[in-house]
Amino acid sequence: MEIIITQWALDSYLDLKKNNVFSDSVFNTIIKPDGLLLLEYPNHPKLNNNKFWSPAQDKSGVIIPDGYKMKWHNIGNGRIQLRLPVGIINGVAFLCQAYVKSDDKIEKLKLAKFKDHLKLIRLNRHTVKGRLI
Repeated sequence: MEIIITQWALDSYLDLKKNNVFSDSVFNTIIKPDGLLLLEYPNHPKLNNNKFWSPAQDKSGVIIPDGYKMKWHNIGNGRIQLRLPVGIINGVAFLCQAYVKSDDKIEKLKLAKFKDHLKLIRLNRHTVKGRLI
């Protein structure tokens, strides 16, 4: 599967790095390798672990079509909950805006924004900053 790095994903990565949410070591040994598991989607066993990978849900608990999220628990120096929304549309994975889950209110806000991102992707109104094949 092809993996698209959107402008939203790149911007959030840069913001998280600027705020020292995770180190280069954590990114290179945990986050990036986990993201590359999408190359094997849906066949990698870790993508069957609901604590790591699950369908994204909106504020009312309805599953967001084509929307998923990667979840890391107690990661980085601050031991935060990191989330990476991923849209899978027509066999292509689109990495969207990563965020720190600090509470349910933030989670709902970020997933509402993710729904908007998926709409823009379907309309081909997104910016591609990189590809992993």
